[in-house]
Amino acid sequence: MKQFPDWVLKYKRKGVELREIRGRYYVYEISSKWNKKLKRPQKITGNYLGTITEADGFVPKRTKQVKVNKQSKNLKPKLTVKEWGVSNFIQEHLSRYIELLKKHFPLIWQSILALSYGRFTESSPMKNMKFHYENSFISELFPDAKISKNSISKLLIELGRDRESIVNFFKEFNKEDDKIIFDGTDLVSNSRHMDFPKLSKTKKGSFNFAINIMFVFSVKSQLPVYYRLLPGNIKDVKSFKLSLLESNITDALIVLDKGFYSEANINSLKSENLDFLISLRRSSTLIDYTCFETAAKDSLDGFFKYNGKIIWYKTTDSEKGKVHTFLSDELKAEESKDYLNRIETHPEKYSIEGFHQNVKKFGTLSILSNTDKSAKEIYGFYKNRNQVELMIDTFKNLISADSSYMQNEMAMEAWMFINYIALHWYYVMLNKLKSSELNNKFSPSDLVKFLKEVKKVKLNGKWYQAEVTTKTSEIIDKLNRPIT
Repeated sequence: MKQFPDWVLKYKRKGVELREIRGRYYVYEISSKWNKKLKRPQKITGNYLGTITEADGFVPKRTKQVKVNKQSKNLKPKLTVKEWGVSNFIQEHLSRYIELLKKHFPLIWQSILALSYGRFTESSPMKNMKFHYENSFISELFPDAKISKNSISKLLIELGRDRESIVNFFKEFNKEDDKIIFDGTDLVSNSRHMDFPKLSKTKKGSFNFAINIMFVFSVKSQLPVYYRLLPGNIKDVKSFKLSLLESNITDALIVLDKGFYSEANINSLKSENLDFLISLRRSSTLIDYTCFETAAKDSLDGFFKYNGKIIWYKTTDSEKGKVHTFLSDELKAEESKDYLNRIETHPEKYSIEGFHQNVKKFGTLSILSNTDKSAKEIYGFYKNRNQVELMIDTFKNLISADSSYMQNEMAMEAWMFINYIALHWYYVMLNKLKSSELNNKFSPSDLVKFLKEVKKVKLNGKWYQAEVTTKTSEIIDKLNRPIT
């Protein structure tokens, strides 16, 4: 019978077999099955479990995800497996947020970080936050988070009451001479214990109890830099001035969509001395289409290139401000073709007479502004507004924040702040993908999924990184973000 050293034999257990191969010691699971022909038990060798070394003791085999079966559980040492990839990304590449949370929330910053991790990686409801925290390496890096079932409600109220610290946190991201974009969305609320939810018409067109959220997006940093919760029945721009004062955003150029246009809103913006630009409906009487009635461009003011496309423009004065009308010949051709096709498919609504009447408007975009910015600058600022729409889609869909069961204003404020941090992290990750020219292949959500595959295993009191899939390794290498 093969003799094994004592430091190997101490791992001998029922259901496992020790083997020596070329001076190294291995552990396999074994079982037995009755052989009817031989009329005796027959040994069956099962899975390879790991190796035994004098220095490290039993070392389980490393796989994509370390699996511990019943036999290996009986071997010492006990295994601990935790998510490492996203946790390390937060520690290494989002360290600024850690420092800012320490600065503005010195007593509860680890708890805020843990909740933000749960929203960012799992879109987790509050009831599952402790589970995700304990199964991630965030709990090893920042072990003092208090997010148990009994403490999380108290934490949310404490955080939500401190709106001043929340605002000061986001002031850290303000930039000089920035251009900011205001937009809003509604959030359906199932709570009847708060004053914020009001019965109003939502953006989906239905009536429901909702909360309005005002978003501010920075053109310069390409990040959301402010939010404010408002009652669901406030839909105008009266709250812009107060939001600017609270956020300490200066030299702001407010960029608005045509849904905000009204006589009252324009007068309100002017009375508050706010610089703005707002798109107009094509039917607006402020627009002069005279120069666009023919294909000739000699009566227009000129053209510029935007993302490789030629944009013609004409600027006129109106009683409300300057009206910049832009023309894209590519878009005009597409809209003309679409209208002519509809004449054939829906003759009851579309006609050749209607085509001739509206063709001068095809391919145009008109923007009202009270600033002295050039037409090219105005066009660029407005096109950046698409970033806000994408941000809101991300907030609602990827962060899963389209409804809330929070039952008081303080908890709602805290819940919103945590989601906003997660949204920030999403944009930081998106910008890193862009800088590596990978944003056309992968989204931040894809990257989070890959990083979650990276685990750490605790053996003999020491943490080791487990192996990862080839696909995950390739993505990480392309990003030049080493995590080993």
